[in-house]
Amino acid sequence: MKILLNELNIYEVENCHKKILKEVQSVKSSFTLNFSNVEKIDLNSIQLILSLKKYCDEKAIHLKLTNIEARQVKQTFKMFNLNQTLGIAP
Repeated sequence: MKILLNELNIYEVENCHKKILKEVQSVKSSFTLNFSNVEKIDLNSIQLILSLKKYCDEKAIHLKLTNIEARQVKQTFKMFNLNQTLGIAP
């Protein structure tokens, strides 16, 4: 699923959560989140991603985050020490 927002924040996370949940419930083995448009994320977005990771782990679905190019997004994942947890290459 491609995230179409350039800023994933508290104002957008609820709608994004609903869309992601709807899509992930229809997959069986793998789910990809494409961050190519995302330039900024906040703590609420991190919580959404961690919740998604937990759901995927419980359902044996491989979660993959791709195209994380924005410096701020990379720094946020690094700051919360999530690269290994989320399988993000440094």
